[in-house]
Amino acid sequence: MFVRMSAWKCSPDYWGEDSKLFESSAVKIMQKHKGFIQAMLLAKPNDIERIAFTIWDSADDYKEFVESPDLDKIIDMFAHMYLKGGSPKPTEYEVRAKGNSI
Repeated sequence: MFVRMSAWKCSPDYWGEDSKLFESSAVKIMQKHKGFIQAMLLAKPNDIERIAFTIWDSADDYKEFVESPDLDKIIDMFAHMYLKGGSPKPTEYEVRAKGNSI
C-alpha cells in the first residue's frame, strides 16, 4: 500500500465548498484509476489548513495516477481556494504496517 498526504492552505471563505468539490469531483476522478483505495479531506473546524489523504494499492498504481493529467486537473479545480503560497505540498509514504478493526 502507498499513501499520499498533500497539505495546503485554503481560504476560509470556502469552508464547506472544499469538501463538496472533493467528494463530487476529485474522488470521482481518482476512482477511475487502478489501485485507488480511499481518499479523505482533513481539516480542523474553521482552520485554513487542509490535508488530502489518499491510499493506493501500490506505489506503481500511485505513480501512474501522478503521471496522468488527472492529478493536475484535481489541483487546478481547487486553485481558486488556495491562499497565496498555499498550493499543495505532497508527502508520500510506503505503508510499512497496518491494523484494521473487526
